[in-house]
Amino acid sequence: MIGRFIFIRDGRLARTAKIVLLLLLLAAAVATLPLRLAMGAANASGSLSAREVEGPIWAGAAGDLRAGSLPLGSVHVRLRALPVFLGRAEFAIDRPAIPGQAAFYAAARGGEGWAVIKEASGELPIAGNMAPLPVRALTFADFAMEVRGGRCVEASGTVGIAVSSLGPLLPAETFLSGPARCEDGALIVPMTGPSGTEKLALTLEPDSTWHADLVLTGLPVEVSAPLLDMGFTGRPGGIGLSASGRL
Repeated sequence: MIGRFIFIRDGRLARTAKIVLLLLLLAAAVATLPLRLAMGAANASGSLSAREVEGPIWAGAAGDLRAGSLPLGSVHVRLRALPVFLGRAEFAIDRPAIPGQAAFYAAARGGEGWAVIKEASGELPIAGNMAPLPVRALTFADFAMEVRGGRCVEASGTVGIAVSSLGPLLPAETFLSGPARCEDGALIVPMTGPSGTEKLALTLEPDSTWHADLVLTGLPVEVSAPLLDMGFTGRPGGIGLSASGRL
């Protein structure tokens, strides 16, 4: 009887050991999975591109990563552990601050026809990407957005832009920002500058086209006249400049 008990107990230990060994093997396989393969599987829409992707899924890197036409730069990319237990493949994108480059962080997941971006904070340099608007960078503060079927269904947080100098009479960089929201499937961000006389309306349509309209009010003639020569046009109470493109 004692011998039989020992046999059964040892048999149970053997099965447990096999299960533990299998789990360890699975964990090791996942831990060494190349980030390139994981990002390729998650990039069903083909909107992500990178010059190079290297490293394992838990601690990889992507060089010159772009989301559509939006440059994210060279970033660290890793699979977030907690969402895995919820059945989600969610990636953390992190670009630490270095001299001449501001930090940026976001978490993202997606699939065919849908995408979620959350916890986006920091700055993305986009000089020239919103021409003729002289925008140097996009800024984010706890920004989140959910897209389904190409349409914005939920958005929150703050989006801003940094407008470069508009000439010797307006030499300082101007920052405008505002709350993000969804409206009729489009992402809408009405932005205001520090003095309240600078306003910019940014719209990202479901077809990935964007529109931006900058309006400056209350400027003296000696300041507005050179800007009209630069391409600004007259608007009620001020002058403005528009731009559009495709993300």
